[in-house]
Amino acid sequence: MSLYPIWKYGRFFIGTYFVLGAIILEILCSPWLGTYGLIGISILFIGDVVLPKDEDVYTYNNPGIFYPIQYASQLIDITAVIMFGWMLGATYGGNAIAGGDFLGISAAINYLTGYDMLAAYTTGTHAGEVSIFAAFAFAAGAAAQASIAVGHELTHRIDNRVAVFFGRLGEAFGMHTRFSIRHPYGHHNWVCTPKDPATAQRGENFYPFIIRSIVGQNKQVWELEKNRLEKMGKTPFTWENHALRGWAMEALVLVGFYISAGWVGALGFLAVGAAVNLTLEAANYIEHFGLARVPSEPQQVRHAWNDNHMMSFWLTSAISRHAHHHANADIEFWNLEPMVDEAPTTLFGYLPTFLVATIPPLWHHLMNKKLLEWDEQFATEAEKEIIVEANLNSNQPILIEAAQNYLSKKENKAIAA
Repeated sequence: MSLYPIWKYGRFFIGTYFVLGAIILEILCSPWLGTYGLIGISILFIGDVVLPKDEDVYTYNNPGIFYPIQYASQLIDITAVIMFGWMLGATYGGNAIAGGDFLGISAAINYLTGYDMLAAYTTGTHAGEVSIFAAFAFAAGAAAQASIAVGHELTHRIDNRVAVFFGRLGEAFGMHTRFSIRHPYGHHNWVCTPKDPATAQRGENFYPFIIRSIVGQNKQVWELEKNRLEKMGKTPFTWENHALRGWAMEALVLVGFYISAGWVGALGFLAVGAAVNLTLEAANYIEHFGLARVPSEPQQVRHAWNDNHMMSFWLTSAISRHAHHHANADIEFWNLEPMVDEAPTTLFGYLPTFLVATIPPLWHHLMNKKLLEWDEQFATEAEKEIIVEANLNSNQPILIEAAQNYLSKKENKAIAA
């Protein structure tokens, strides 16, 4: 029997497999958990550099199987975040409400198997050490991030209430429920225009972008829900407000961590949320950086930086094929096409591109050239008019020079006419 069909469907969840392995090591209270995490991220990063691009178009005979896999993936990722809360409780929560065994996880495992996880942890040589704390925290952050990647697809299935629920549930454990509202109803309508806070502008550095994007997205989520409810003749201060419900879900998780380990637990969950938001803003930053669109015109594949690197394709549940996703958001992730010649491409795979984005001088040095190529190869005349102003305001000499040359040529044509 060929294993290829299993791989063909399961390859988009390698992040979840990694998280599942981490959970097993957490239950065993293994001192190898930190090493496992370092090896895992190294494999993913190196794979994104050395593996070839995948520019194939695939067909799936049983696509319905993707939904239960996604639901299971969300539950596994949520479990890893909860395990971080358990570790904090076992270390710092002796006087907290949960008494050191958050949700009775150790007691349940002991009842079923006879293995006392709490005793193994508290008597282990690594209990309470910075290394084991960092390992649990890293696993929780990776799991929460993986749940957003899967949740992105699920919350796009707006007619499937089960899919949306699982998507938002995973997002709650990464403090990112705004995504299920802002992304399909805001970002996909206004991407590559000034109205979208998640579109990075030319010359904009990554770090100030993070703040501008997060603040702008939360404001936009509230405005979207407020406008939706007002059209129905209702106040925004109602349980029907999906933004309030999402924030309430996040608050419940925060309370759970507080019950586990007091304020240490609450701060631990906030740290996970901060890490998830930072990573997702890195994705926002690179996916549409510096691109322009006439607001009244529909999105095309040229309005997103595309990436067909094999590891990125697997790790992001195909969202790296971002150009096709934005041209038609109704397409399920497994049917996204590579758009090899029709769309601009990222510098490298997603993970190396994230790293470059954190170094602004290097990022602008490399991306300014790609922006000028986009202007020449992909931009329409109407978009070029928008680009001129963006280039002049970019604080990037090469872009400013390009704008001045464009205006000079335009003036010469007008004189000749």
